[in-house]
Amino acid sequence: MTRPSRRAVPFLTAVLLAAITCLTTVQARGDEAGRQQIVTLVEDMPGAEWLAAPATGQTLYVVDGQRREVVALDPFAPARRWKAVDARTLAASGSEGEVRPGAIACIDSNTLAVLCEQDGAWSVRSFRLAAPASTTESASLLQTLPLGRGPAREAAPANSGRANPEILVSPSRDWLALVGLPAPLPPILRARISGSNLGSFTEQRCPRPDRTAPVLAATVSLLDEWLVFTAPLPSASAMMSLYAEAGQQRLLHLDTGLADVRDAAISRGSGLLWAVGSRAQTPAGPRDVGLWRIDAALLRGRQIARPTLVAPLESPSSLACLSDRAIAVTAGGPNRRVVLVSRPPTDHE
Repeated sequence: MTRPSRRAVPFLTAVLLAAITCLTTVQARGDEAGRQQIVTLVEDMPGAEWLAAPATGQTLYVVDGQRREVVALDPFAPARRWKAVDARTLAASGSEGEVRPGAIACIDSNTLAVLCEQDGAWSVRSFRLAAPASTTESASLLQTLPLGRGPAREAAPANSGRANPEILVSPSRDWLALVGLPAPLPPILRARISGSNLGSFTEQRCPRPDRTAPVLAATVSLLDEWLVFTAPLPSASAMMSLYAEAGQQRLLHLDTGLADVRDAAISRGSGLLWAVGSRAQTPAGPRDVGLWRIDAALLRGRQIARPTLVAPLESPSSLACLSDRAIAVTAGGPNRRVVLVSRPPTDHE
C-alpha cells in the first residue's frame, strides 16, 4: 500500500506543481495541536460572529451580532479596542427597520464591506473607516448595493456558530464575491473593485456548484482561483472544488475528510489553507473539532487533501489569517470568544 506523502505543502502550490517552480514547503509533524499557543483576545462579546483583517494583519474586525455593530481591535494588544462601524452608521442608508450585519471583508486597510439583511432585503454596504484613536465617532457610509430579497436572517443564537453567507476579496483586490446567499438569490455573486468602490454584482465569472450540494464555505487562492467547499450529503464529508479565476473551469474536486466546514482562508505569505470545522465520519469529540490545516499530498500518484488538526476549539465559526503563523478564530459555546492561535515556525519557514 502506498502511504500519502508526509510533506505538507501549500495546497494550491501542489495543485499547480507543473506551473510553479519556486515552492514553499513545510514539514508535517505528529501532533500539531500540542504545539500551538492559544490566547483569548475577546471574551466579553457573546454575540461575536464574523472576523476580517486587512492584508497587514495589524487590525482585527469582529461582527457583534447582538449589538449589530463591527468592533475593531489590535490583535497583539487586544485591550486596544474601538467601534469600527456602530449600529447607527450601519443603518444609515435612509431606510427603516433593523439592520443585521453578517459577513465582513476588508477591501483595503481603510474600507470595510459588510453584508447586511434588513427585513428580508439583502445588500452590501461599504464604509470608510476612521483611523484608530481618531476623534471621528464611527465610519462613514460609502455605498449601499442592493442584492434583492430573500429569507430574513434570523438573530443567531449565541451558541449557533457561523452564519452563512460570506464575503471574499481576491488577493489581487480586483474583485469581491458573495458566497452562500439564500435562495432565490444567486448562490455566488461577484463585483469588480475600482479603488475603494464596488461595481454591480453579477453571476458572470462565478463558479456554479450543484444546487443539490449546499455551499459550506469558500476562499480565494493567492492566484485568484476559487476554492469552494460543498456538502453533497448531510452525513458525508465536505468536498473541495478548485475553480479557475474566470469561474467556469473546475480544476480539482477532492474529499476534505472534514464535515461542517464553517469557514476557510489562505495565508497570504505561505499559501497554506486553513479551515474551521469538524472531522468527518467520527464521533465528535474535543479533539475532532477546531482549526485545521488542509495539506496537499499524493496517494498512489493522485492528489489528495489531508486535514491536520492544529488547535482543538469548541464550536469554531470564523477565522482570519493575520500572518502565516497567527490565525484569529471565533469559538466557544453560549458565550462566544475570539482567540488567537499562534504556531511556531517550522523547519522550512
